[in-house]
Amino acid sequence: MSKINWVRVIIGGLVAGLVWTVLSSFITTFFSREFVAAVPGGRLTKPPGGMVALLVGLNLVMGMWAVWLYAAIRPRYGPGIRTAVIAGFAWWLIATIDDSIWGSLGFVSPHALLMPVVTSLPALIVAAVVGAWLYRE
Repeated sequence: MSKINWVRVIIGGLVAGLVWTVLSSFITTFFSREFVAAVPGGRLTKPPGGMVALLVGLNLVMGMWAVWLYAAIRPRYGPGIRTAVIAGFAWWLIATIDDSIWGSLGFVSPHALLMPVVTSLPALIVAAVVGAWLYRE
């Protein structure tokens, strides 16, 4: 078994995080109006610069996590798009569990979370596939 190429994890992860940032901005703008309206204090309609920087930073870290996961499961599932899709699905699952906190704490209704959760699945898979495409051992 070969070792993980950490430079490629970071490069692929940053690209995956950037792809996710672009796609999530599109999703939030066009498919998540109910969610945006439900966030207390209108924090997503005009987010402060610090919040934007934090969210972009978190997206980059999540992208690196997804490419690391791809590299970690690659020996079992083999290199390629199927394995990247599995990593993307895992990324979506973790993100969905995290997003469910909004609903469980009563900040937004579960109905308001539905569109962001559903539309983020293909977006996260695309981001993971792009990041995994850059990974080489």
